[in-house]
Amino acid sequence: MAKERKSNIELLRIVAMLLIISFHYCFHSNYVVDSLNFNAVIVKSFYFFGELGVDLFILITGYFCSKSEFSVKKLIKLILEVNFYYLFCVLLTFCFDFGFKVKVDTFKDCFLLFFNVITNKYWFITMYIIAYTLSPYINIIINNISKENYKKLIITLLVIWCIIPTIFGIFYNSTESLLYYNRLIWFMVMYLIGGYIRKYQIKFFEKKKNTYILAIGSFLFMILSIFVFYRYRYFLANLGNTEIAYFWPPNTLPMVLLSISVFEIFLNLKIKNNKLINVVASTTLGIYMVHDGLFYKFIWDKVLKSTDHLYSRYSICYILISTALIFVFGAIIELIRQFIEKHTVTKFLNSKYFDKICNISKKVYKKFVSFI
Repeated sequence: MAKERKSNIELLRIVAMLLIISFHYCFHSNYVVDSLNFNAVIVKSFYFFGELGVDLFILITGYFCSKSEFSVKKLIKLILEVNFYYLFCVLLTFCFDFGFKVKVDTFKDCFLLFFNVITNKYWFITMYIIAYTLSPYINIIINNISKENYKKLIITLLVIWCIIPTIFGIFYNSTESLLYYNRLIWFMVMYLIGGYIRKYQIKFFEKKKNTYILAIGSFLFMILSIFVFYRYRYFLANLGNTEIAYFWPPNTLPMVLLSISVFEIFLNLKIKNNKLINVVASTTLGIYMVHDGLFYKFIWDKVLKSTDHLYSRYSICYILISTALIFVFGAIIELIRQFIEKHTVTKFLNSKYFDKICNISKKVYKKFVSFI
């Protein structure tokens, strides 16, 4: 029997994806900040939304996966989903003129078309699949570590890859270039935080209003920082920083506080199991691959003309309308893909033939482990 989804968290998935789409609209537009006008503030504010969405997705992953069993079927479905979207997009480039073609001149090119996870065609999906594959071993730590040591571990990780980079990143124009940081490491950090919240049912504030104060305060701090960093841009440039939306990466302290507080706000929401929310939320990963895959430049430059519209007096309207259109379009495509998957891949994975393959694979694996 399928587990009943928590619609408050499923709603958060939808919100997170909307934030990511709106960020991509601004990020891929190559908007040039030559003065701190209304449009510049809007564009740079939407930078914060993208990484907030990423952090929220990872917290959700840690919250659920830390209490669930690893599934080979889910892993296979994820890999096939990635291949579906990438190969479908490749096929479209040969059928229609989008201004570019995917290189398939050699055997190597054709061979690698089927290994999109390994070749990082969608960086977040690759990171997610690696983390999901490692989740059984991470969960061993989560389930066996004491609460005190778990707390110390999270604090230590945040000091190394959040607090120190937030302070010293100013000299390197990024908080993501210190202490061997990478996105997979950060995924593990936020996964552990999500697991900690789930395991101990943590509420950082007894009063809900304090959670809202932290969320709003963190976001307003980041908005205010745009003005401060622009005002002292020449001084900061001499230090090494030229990005006025300095706190936009996922591992800055204000972004971590904002992410955790927003996550807690949605955890506290009392929403009954809502089928519509759950169905729409199930399309978010597909929406990500639809809008940020091979066609991202075509979508932003040719279809939506994001660069031109961000200089318009109605820039925020273009951002919001485009975000909604991409979400709906991507959701429709993903629902079609899910229908195809249900009648093909899912049927095979639930068949006795797949069970036989799994049993043989388990025996081979056990012999391999014994040999090693």
